Amino acid sequence: MDTKTFIENLTSIVKEYIEEEEAYTDNVQIQINTLTWDMEIADPENDLPDSDYYPVMDLVCMSTENPGSWEPDPDAIESVAAEYVFTD
Repeated sequence: MDTKTFIENLTSIVKEYIEEEEAYTDNVQIQINTLTWDMEIADPENDLPDSDYYPVMDLVCMSTENPGSWEPDPDAIESVAAEYVFTD
């Protein structure tokens, strides 16, 4: 995993949330397995070991092109990526 791939994967998961926002609770989170780098939309009740959790609403911003719609927040996503050190 490298930083660019991590950002692409996290952005993809955030887009998945945005496309089906009504299917999730308001406090849904992104779960990142720190051993495998797998990411998924998760219920915050499931606090699994070796996983980090980020509230999905912290990773979105209001669209400037489509007012009233969410879009992935590149600055917030890059901030999450900066918390990790990738060696590959």
